[in-house]
Amino acid sequence: MIFKYFLNKLALLKTKVMMILIINSFSWYFPLYIFFVNVLDSLQIEYNALLVIYLFHYLAIIVSAFIGNILVRRFNRYNLLLSWMIIGILASLSVLLTKTARIELISAISILLGLSLGLGFPTCLAYFADNVDINHRGSVGGFVFFIAFIGMCIIGFLSTVLSYMATVLFFTIWRGVGLAIFMLFNSKNFESIKVTEISYKAILHKKSFVLYYIPWIMFCLVNFLEIPFFDFQLQQYFLGTNVRYLISISEFGIGGLSAMVCGLLSDLIGRKRIIIFAYTIVGIGYAALSFAFSSPFIFYLYVVLDGVAWGVFALMFYFIIWGDIAENYPKEKIYLLGTLPFLISSFLSFFVTPYAQIFPLFTAFSLASFFLFLAVIPLMYAPETLPEKTVRERELRSYIEKAKRIREKFTKG
Repeated sequence: MIFKYFLNKLALLKTKVMMILIINSFSWYFPLYIFFVNVLDSLQIEYNALLVIYLFHYLAIIVSAFIGNILVRRFNRYNLLLSWMIIGILASLSVLLTKTARIELISAISILLGLSLGLGFPTCLAYFADNVDINHRGSVGGFVFFIAFIGMCIIGFLSTVLSYMATVLFFTIWRGVGLAIFMLFNSKNFESIKVTEISYKAILHKKSFVLYYIPWIMFCLVNFLEIPFFDFQLQQYFLGTNVRYLISISEFGIGGLSAMVCGLLSDLIGRKRIIIFAYTIVGIGYAALSFAFSSPFIFYLYVVLDGVAWGVFALMFYFIIWGDIAENYPKEKIYLLGTLPFLISSFLSFFVTPYAQIFPLFTAFSLASFFLFLAVIPLMYAPETLPEKTVRERELRSYIEKAKRIREKFTKG
């Protein structure tokens, strides 16, 4: 029944290419990046050299994203996204050369991987927001994210059972499949909507943007600064050393289910409540994780809670919130700013790694829980981005339906 609802919403779109584009992009890049990180770990590269490689990667993502936002104004979205996907195919194939362990070559590969994400990612997300009505953005986005996350889970698992070369070729072919399907659609479907321009400075001065942006920054910082502690102390203690990939792909599956359910709820009761719920459960998860050494149950409980929270955060802060706030302004810019905390925090995580085995676990996770609860404070003052009229209409409809059921039950009685 719930799948039929989501499919009906998708049928309202002017084109289903948005769904194909996003599913292919998410299920290709993120498992590929985790695979690339694991390959680098296996090469035992010196820490400082590894830091430079990741610095090149994240700088390539950020710089190419700004360049992509300039190019999309000069060319249409179709040409930009086409070029973006072709670069993705080349980047996938280049990972074959990573095993050479030459730092210069690996750095070039990391830059190419960065380009393959950053150049078209804001445009891809903006295309979603431009083609999905705000009243159905949560449910449609949740369904698309569910398929994408399940795809990430399946593809990630396959990369653990295939050989190195077969895995790289699989990622290359998968991105190629996305490109082939993409090229079947008319380029007119990707023409940018003519809207009033807005500067990055003006976006950063929007009160609604800031009140959602600060909690998102705090979550990204806390999450990625705590990952090394989770990896090097708890995961190795409970599951051994070669399980980071398996933990990640299992959370993809949990996050997919969470995104679908919470996406539907966000269209019914609003975005703000769902986001506060996610901050609450991940804060509780970190508080419990401080005592994880005393019980494996706490460890696995955190994995579930973190998966649920990431499903909500990924949906809300990749798809929903920035599109809601952007209204009729160009959405590429606000989506670029919205993804920066995730990218910068991901890189900062590597600076904490050397201290992950010596810093007290209880202190690290207790501080994480404290700052996550602080992050909820700006959300209390943030406006609801789902139109108030929509919320009231749905509440009234729900009340009428309940009243009808009570009346029918009373009549039959």
